[in-house]
Amino acid sequence: MNESSEALIAARGLRKAFGRTEALRGVSLEVAAGETVAVTGRSGSGKSTLLLCLAGVLRPEAGEVAYGGRLLDTLSEAERTRLRRRDFGLVLQFGQLVPELSAADNVALPLLLDRHDRAASHRAALGWLERLGALDLADATPGELSGGEAQRVAVARALVTGPKVVFADEPTGALDTVSGDQVLDALLSAAREAHASVVLVTHDNRVAAHADREVVVTDGRLEDADTFAVPR
Repeated sequence: MNESSEALIAARGLRKAFGRTEALRGVSLEVAAGETVAVTGRSGSGKSTLLLCLAGVLRPEAGEVAYGGRLLDTLSEAERTRLRRRDFGLVLQFGQLVPELSAADNVALPLLLDRHDRAASHRAALGWLERLGALDLADATPGELSGGEAQRVAVARALVTGPKVVFADEPTGALDTVSGDQVLDALLSAAREAHASVVLVTHDNRVAAHADREVVVTDGRLEDADTFAVPR
C-alpha cells in the first residue's frame, strides 16, 4: 500500500484461538480505500480467520480492528450488524444462502433488511444476477443450485448494496475457470467503479494476481507482502 494512502481498515496485533489452536498470532494489516488485497496461504494458515476478524464477524482475543477510524470492538452488536449490512459485502466459501428464499430474494435480502423499497430491491437483485450470468437462476432455491451457481448468487448479494468493502473467502473456489473469471471480473470491476476495497482470500495464484497487493499468512502470521502492478 502506498504510504500516503489513508487506511480504511487497520488491524493491529490480532490474536485469535480456537481451543488450543492459535489461528492468528499478532497479525497487523492495513487496507486502503479502493485497494484490493489478496490474502493467501496454505489451508489452516489463518487466512479465513483474519478475513472474519477484519469484517467484524469474529472478535479477536487481543488486538483491534478499526474501520474508518472507529474501533469495531467499541460498537454495539446492532451497530456491527448495521455496518456489515450497509458498508460491508461478505462472500463466504459455501454461499451461506437462506434455503427458503429464491436466488433473487437472497440477493435482495440485505436491501430489504435495511428497509429499502421491495420492488426496487428486486430490480437491483435481478440486475446483479444478470451481470453475473445467473439471471436464469432468479426463481431457483439454493437446494436447486450447484455449488458454482450458489456462489454466483452469493457474490451478487454481496455487491447489491454498493458496499465500501467486499470481504470474499474463496469466491471462485467452486467455479470452473471460465465461470470463475466471469465472477471475479464482475466483483473487482464493481468494486473499482465504486472505489471500494476488496479483501480476497484465495489459494489460487491466478486469482491473487488480480489484486494490487498480496499478503501471505503462515501459521497465523503475515509474511512479507508482494505488490502487483494492476492496470486501472
